[in-house]
Order: sequence, then C-alpha cells, then structure tokens
Amino acid sequence: MRKISIKRKARLLLVALGLLAISCSLNEPTENARSVHSLKLIESYALDASEPSGLALAPDGNSLWTVSDNTNQVFQLSLTGRILQTLSYKGRDLEGIAIDTLTHTFWVAEEHSRELVELDSTGSELQRHRILEGNDNSGLEGICIDAAHHFFTIKEKRPGLFIALNADFSVKSKMEIAFAKDFSGLCADTLLNRFWILSDQDESLFYWDLKQGVLAQYKLEIPSPEGIAIDFSKGIFYVVSDSESKLYVFMKVE
Repeated sequence: MRKISIKRKARLLLVALGLLAISCSLNEPTENARSVHSLKLIESYALDASEPSGLALAPDGNSLWTVSDNTNQVFQLSLTGRILQTLSYKGRDLEGIAIDTLTHTFWVAEEHSRELVELDSTGSELQRHRILEGNDNSGLEGICIDAAHHFFTIKEKRPGLFIALNADFSVKSKMEIAFAKDFSGLCADTLLNRFWILSDQDESLFYWDLKQGVLAQYKLEIPSPEGIAIDFSKGIFYVVSDSESKLYVFMKVE
C-alpha cells in the first residue's frame, strides 16, 4: 500500500478544513456578514401624542395614524406630528395600527390580550379576534395588510413570531424569527410583497422576505423605534420613537 508523507497529510488536512469552513459560511451566515445600510434623516418633529407605539399612513398620504401606549387612544397626526383627530376608542396596551382601505376601518393590536380589534371611523369597536394564547408583555406588536388584503401581525419576543392570518382571523401560519433582539413594528411592502420590520432594542429597520429572510438592515440610531409607515410613491419612511415621543422622517440613500 502506498504511503502518504506527513507533509502531504498536512496539506490534505488543511484543504479539508478549508472546504468545511466554506460549507459552514454558506449555510450559517454570521451577523457580521449582514449588509447594514443607513437611511437619510430628513426631519424630526415632537409629537403631541405621548409614547406612540404603531404607525400607519392614511390612504391619501397626507396624514398618519398612531396609537399611544400611554393613553391607549388612537390619533390622527399631521405629517409634522400635530394631533388632527382623536378616536373615541380607549384600549388596553395598544401596540400597532393598520388601515383597511377596503372597509375604511382601522385595526389595532392589543399586546397583553393578543387581540386584533377593528374600529370604525369614529372609534366604535366592530369586532375583535384573539390571535395567540398568553398575556405577558411580549405579545402582539404590530399589524399590517398587504396589497392582496392579507393580514399579518408580529409577536415581540420569547419567541419572536411572524404570523399570517386567514380571512376569518384564524392563524394561517406562524414563523419563529430571531434576526433581532425584539420586534416592535411592521409594514407590508405594497410594491414587492415583502415586509419592513422594526426592532426597538436593535434600533434598526429590517427589509425581510418570507422565503429569503433579511435582505437588508438599516440602522436608525434613534431610541425605541416602535412604529413604521412608508410612502412608497415618494420613498419616504416615517418612524415614531416611543421613549422620545417624536416623529422621524427618512429617505433611503441609494
């Protein structure tokens, strides 16, 4: 039998280790390998509403809607943060809002009870649906409706969950997500059927695809980002800070 020299064995071992390293890097991308981008800050405004915790752009693009984690009310805001209208509804631990353009109603997320609640234009409750079991402080944190009128919601942590809903608001699918320390806001990309997901603890906005995962991360460098709304026609990103009670306006840097 042919003998292999010690030097040749060493070379073969190094090659094998190199191939193993390549294999691991392809299947297990590290956090440092993720592409991190930035958004250009255009303006910031102090909000009349305290502790905003969710954001939605009105269909005409001329105002925003938010919920307050402090007063548990729903507010219409100008694009500079002034309160234009307050709905009559007073919830419990409100953490997200979306506008249903088909029914012209609002949907809000209540974190502790894990419920989504539909409101009419005055704030009267129309219906509510319990999405998950449990009642701790790591419940629902956002809600969005995509261009095909599908509903999605997100659970904050322990574990983080991305949840797709059926038309009757039963759970269609649940996916555990762990690309950030927590999840605090959700917006559907109406142009590409992907999602923009906020993380409070990471102070970041993630562009996420259901099949491909995180496509990009945008560092916001603002404290407690808890609501995201996007004007896709203008490329403007609106983000609210819970701890600062401020509205930030960004644009993507190409």
